[in-house]
Amino acid sequence: MNRNILILLLCTGLSACGGEGPGAEGGSGDTAIADSAPREVHFTATDFAFQGPQTIEAGLVTLALSNEGETLHHLQLVRLPENMSMAEFQQAMSQMQPGTPPPPWFEEVGGVNPPTPGQPARVTLHLEAGEYAVLCFVDTPDKVPHVMKGMLQPLTVTPSSTPAAPLPESDLSLTLVDYAFSFSEPPTRGTHVIRVENTATQAHEIVLVRLLPEKTMDDLMAWAATYEGPQPFVPIGGVPGIESGQAVNVEVTFDEGDHVALCFIPDATDGAPHIVHGMILPFTVS
Repeated sequence: MNRNILILLLCTGLSACGGEGPGAEGGSGDTAIADSAPREVHFTATDFAFQGPQTIEAGLVTLALSNEGETLHHLQLVRLPENMSMAEFQQAMSQMQPGTPPPPWFEEVGGVNPPTPGQPARVTLHLEAGEYAVLCFVDTPDKVPHVMKGMLQPLTVTPSSTPAAPLPESDLSLTLVDYAFSFSEPPTRGTHVIRVENTATQAHEIVLVRLLPEKTMDDLMAWAATYEGPQPFVPIGGVPGIESGQAVNVEVTFDEGDHVALCFIPDATDGAPHIVHGMILPFTVS
């Protein structure tokens, strides 16, 4: 989700604890199916905190994000370098400057981009054992990134004794390159599982929004410049930053209408958000 675009574009580009959902069950004849079923782990975003587990098991996981806040939120996972504490990570975050490339150690491994109000958004991905940060980079309504308001929590991913399962089947695929989106075929109305794969040289994301009736890209950009007035779009999910070579499954429900896919990740060379490099795709769903 949005980082340095907070300055250039300022547009939307993760207490009661949620827990891991029940795993697939079955007898000895269903072992392969049970082992391959992703475990659902639910997080709830509020203004400005996450409610969710701080320890989960490595392997194939479906992250589900619900937003109960008054503004947009997403969930970005960042894997901490070995031996970096959460306090050291927070200190490093405070020193990151807008308009500059992220440090080489900053490893984004996915998450969930803003869900539709009242509905959870889901992304299925592989998580390796290690220490992670769960954070939100969104900066509505006052242009202060939510992570700077304390919207950050640690997440420990413990080793698993179960062999890693492959991602479930998908019915659409989307390739991320420098700097474009490429669908395997035009999205149609209904719920889809989209295999999103980053084949580029650096991290990318996909933020998906549906423009409200009679609203245009110009309306979206005008709102983004000020955050004044109602949003001219409805968020419908997506996946925040994933590194080169990573693939995830994104569950998305498309209604008829005009949609936009965007990437706000700051560039690894010049620090400019990828939308400035042309990584934006309007498309119509019928």
